[in-house]
Parts: sequence; structure tokens; C-alpha cells
Amino acid sequence: MSDTPKQHDWTKPAAMAIPKGGFFKDKVEQGRYGPIFPKTPACYGFTIIAKIKPGREETVRSYGKKIEETIKGLPEALEVLQLHYLRWVLFDINKETYFMYQGIFDTDFDK
Repeated sequence: MSDTPKQHDWTKPAAMAIPKGGFFKDKVEQGRYGPIFPKTPACYGFTIIAKIKPGREETVRSYGKKIEETIKGLPEALEVLQLHYLRWVLFDINKETYFMYQGIFDTDFDK
């Protein structure tokens, strides 16, 4: 084992409050698509929330089932994405169905 200390030990909890505006102005590094945020375990990701067209809920659910079956048969199917986790949620607001999609990646696509 190396005597070199690890900079980021993923086994120890950590927290960082990102200020309003999303970055520290005195420490900002500009990437191709905007500021590069401080590294966290969930640094590279996105969230989408969208209303589902009425009657299309089962189509969304069946697509999720296809992804589940693909991963069961071929666990490395999404490996190229360096995907840490992917989460889908269907939920109702005022009798309308919405879809939330969250994807967190283990890579920086900006570099």
C-alpha cells in the first residue's frame, strides 16, 4: 500500500454548501460549458422534470422495464457512460403525471 494520503476519501462523509449562483467566484474555473463545480461524489449529473402526455405513462414504464432487462442480461451495457446511478420517478401533481430523471456520472464530460 502507498504511504501517499488520499485527497478525497469516499468512505468518509463530507459536505459542502455551494453558494447562491452555484460557484465560488474567487475559485471559479471555467469549462467549455460554464463554471466547473467543486468535486463531490455527485458532481457530474443532471435532473430533468417533465410532464408526461396523458396516456403515455405505460410507454415510459415499459421503457424503464427494457432498461432493467438489458442490464440484467448485459451488466456492462451502460459502462461507456461511466454512470454512477440513474433514477426515474413518475409522480402525480394535480392529477397530472410527471417524470423525474436523475443521472449522476463518475466522469467530467467537460474536459
